[in-house]
Amino acid sequence: MAEVCVNMDVERLFELAKSYLEKNDFGMAHTIRVFDMARENFAVPIELRELTFASIILHDIGGSSIKDQYEKGPEIAASILRQLGCDESFIQEVCRIVGAHHNHPDNPSLPFRVLYDSDKLVMFSPEEFPYYNSRAGFDWEKIVNLVYSEHARRLAKCLLNQKNL
Repeated sequence: MAEVCVNMDVERLFELAKSYLEKNDFGMAHTIRVFDMARENFAVPIELRELTFASIILHDIGGSSIKDQYEKGPEIAASILRQLGCDESFIQEVCRIVGAHHNHPDNPSLPFRVLYDSDKLVMFSPEEFPYYNSRAGFDWEKIVNLVYSEHARRLAKCLLNQKNL
């Protein structure tokens, strides 16, 4: 049985996370893009939605650097989820995902894969693409190949082709 946070209010979670997320390079707008990407492109079973959406909203909560996200993120995420009355098993699962969301494990959970793929897909967005594309030697094909789902990989290739790279 999937972990749940009974009656988790997504809007309230965004509200509680906002002050932390605004400190990141792309701000809260990035998190909203990832959230929207996930909702629009992935069929998440109802029993995994709270876990998936909480993980997405809190994935960058620790700061701009991966180090801060991994070291500070889980503790901040846990504190916020406790304010919402989530149970400890749910909190621990969200924290596991938040504390490793840049990794690329061989067989991750569906909530992890949806977050990971959505996070990669927003790199192709008009708001984020110029930043990544301006980095010397940035390998877009590598990003496409890291995506887990075939659907998301096709979408990434399509977005990349639209950029004429």
